[in-house]
Amino acid sequence: MIDVLNNWMLESSKNFNVIVGLTMVLYAGSLLVLLYIGNKFGKPDERTNAIYLKIISCMFSTQLIMNAIFISFVDRNIEYFRQFLILFHGIVFLVGAIYALRLYRKDFK
Repeated sequence: MIDVLNNWMLESSKNFNVIVGLTMVLYAGSLLVLLYIGNKFGKPDERTNAIYLKIISCMFSTQLIMNAIFISFVDRNIEYFRQFLILFHGIVFLVGAIYALRLYRKDFK
């Protein structure tokens, strides 16, 4: 799948810009959700520190999995390896935002 996506990006600069744009939207949206939920949790104390630790632990586990996928499936002669790496980091932030929303709904609703 990564080779197919890489070949699609190589076809035209428009395809490359679509991937970069979607990655940046994913990154920015996830970061904004994380910041918003962080503000909703309140001031730092023992309870919120435990919640932040859970979120960061989930993100770290996802980062390890994404790095393993990146190392395993991305060839060394791929053209746009940086874009794939940034896309995988965006997915990590998305997982953190989803987990933060889940914890917020569980604890405050």
